[in-house]
Amino acid sequence: MRQELESQLGRIANWLHVSFKKNILNTFDRVLDEDEEVDDVLEGFYRGKNVAASGSGAPGILCITNRRIMFLTGGKSGTAAESIDFDDLVMVDARRSNSSVKISLQHGQGTSVLTSTKRSTVTRTFLDHLRSRVGDDVVIEDAGIAEEEAKRPRSDEERLANLNFLHNEARKIIRAVNQYKQFNNEPAFLQQMIDDLLYVTFACVGKADDPPDEAKLFIAMVFMYLRQRLIPDRELVLDVFRYDSLPLHHRREILAQWHIFHNEIQKVRSMNASSLKSLQYLHLYDRRQDSSHFDKMAAAFFTYAQCVIKADGTVKTEGPQKLQQIRKLIYGDQVQASDAEEKQEARKTVRIAEEQGEETLEEVMEAVNNLIGMGRVKQQIATFVNVIKVHSERERRGLPVTPFSKHAVFYGPPGTGKTTIARYLGRVYKCLGLLQKGHMVETDRAGLVAGYVGQTAIQVDEVVNEALDGVLFIDEAYTLSPRGAGKDFGQEAIDTLLKRMEDYRDRLVVIVAGYPDEMNDFIGSNPGLQSRFSRYFYFDHYTPEELLKIFDIFASNASFNLTAPARRELLSILSAFYRKRDKSFGNGRFVRNLFEKTVEKQANRISSITPLTDQILCSITKHDIPTREDFQH
Repeated sequence: MRQELESQLGRIANWLHVSFKKNILNTFDRVLDEDEEVDDVLEGFYRGKNVAASGSGAPGILCITNRRIMFLTGGKSGTAAESIDFDDLVMVDARRSNSSVKISLQHGQGTSVLTSTKRSTVTRTFLDHLRSRVGDDVVIEDAGIAEEEAKRPRSDEERLANLNFLHNEARKIIRAVNQYKQFNNEPAFLQQMIDDLLYVTFACVGKADDPPDEAKLFIAMVFMYLRQRLIPDRELVLDVFRYDSLPLHHRREILAQWHIFHNEIQKVRSMNASSLKSLQYLHLYDRRQDSSHFDKMAAAFFTYAQCVIKADGTVKTEGPQKLQQIRKLIYGDQVQASDAEEKQEARKTVRIAEEQGEETLEEVMEAVNNLIGMGRVKQQIATFVNVIKVHSERERRGLPVTPFSKHAVFYGPPGTGKTTIARYLGRVYKCLGLLQKGHMVETDRAGLVAGYVGQTAIQVDEVVNEALDGVLFIDEAYTLSPRGAGKDFGQEAIDTLLKRMEDYRDRLVVIVAGYPDEMNDFIGSNPGLQSRFSRYFYFDHYTPEELLKIFDIFASNASFNLTAPARRELLSILSAFYRKRDKSFGNGRFVRNLFEKTVEKQANRISSITPLTDQILCSITKHDIPTREDFQH
């Protein structure tokens, strides 16, 4: 715990300026709650309700954690001298005099004041971290500090802190990219991702031969590891990342590699500006697999871009606009490209491989029960499992058994988890010995119905063969027999499917899904469907609180943290849309759209902020939450 705390504080630039670290560390050990993390610290003299001191106040540090603001004295006291919850904070006023900065914190119990003699840049960084935690609910005035900071040259300590930050971010990018070796059994995927990152680099630096040294250093650190075959000295690569901070004795050697990667960057300049193929693939994969690879890597790519553009601790005039274009390249264009591809394929049968290891029924059911909402569906699955267990035991003992159908109908609006549950149900069947593989193949009318006589049966057979020993999930199944359409090739698809369900009754499970009214008409339109589908699962809309939990998952996957005011604002917007919902309300898909708009607004907000910190990169404030007007087209 102590070692972890020291490592955490070592990444905070302002910790370098604290003069009585040992006592403060001992106090942190005693007062920090479990999972409480320190964002920033500021040394000075403090006067507050619980701190009686003459003159300027008691010496110590004001610190921001992920939960509160605390003042810790520089003595050997084992408790926090004062603690202020974020929700109790009303206003913060920071004013610069000739030799100090006075920070006044107005809160529910009165006013507390810290007088710091540190440079304006130290104070500004501290206030930026506080802003990211409290959002727009608290007014933070810093009259003159930002202007003064812009004119002041950076100190050696600040340059060192910035280099260590870049070194730490380079390690994160490398770890993130390296997770995709042989992804989905695609041997060339990692190389594609590296090429895409090179293109993002080109979007950041353009044709410039001589970007700032800090940018060259950061770019070289990332690619000298990812493209080690280009570096003659492999030991240099290993040594650079052997330490938690940048080994300064290697700085010139790292910069010497810049020319290699400058050539690599210029080679990718001919790529189409919307052709980050690795992110396109991940976005499509996530849509089909209910995974979150795109969120993680898109966040990593955009963080990389911000580090390149702001590497020297400044933001050029064109910086914010360039970041907006890169954000659109990473998020907007990739999503649109994936959506366009999905529409072009008309949701044809999914052929992305699913990797499943051996798992127990208890593990699968635990995963089902950990899903958000769907209480009724979870209970139905548990009941069905019990029925199968009893059925199997009666068979084992030679007792009479009643036949039961494994096929199912999923009722419900879009975005309520039907595809996810279908995938889990296949895994349940596998654990129970009812299916050999338990994988899922997803399709719809476009994947089953051809446009020519005699082709539909062939197309259905291809899909069924792919789904054998697993689950065939047919979304919007009622479109196979649309109202008032008369006879079309959809009926041929139904007839062929019914025959294959009988031919492979021990090797195939079919789940059909769609809106309740349409699915009732569909099942009722054919006696063969009625006889084979006797198990029904109803998926209701998520509540606003459940939608908020889904947003939390998206945010966590992309390493974003919501401030308390942001959470309140988010719940408010979710509740407003929930109250006006109709049967087509997107639920989880709506939350996905809301998350993407939030990421866009956060990117615009921080585009001109420097120096960068993890806290700034990862915080979502109230200002970042979209309004209802943002959804009007």
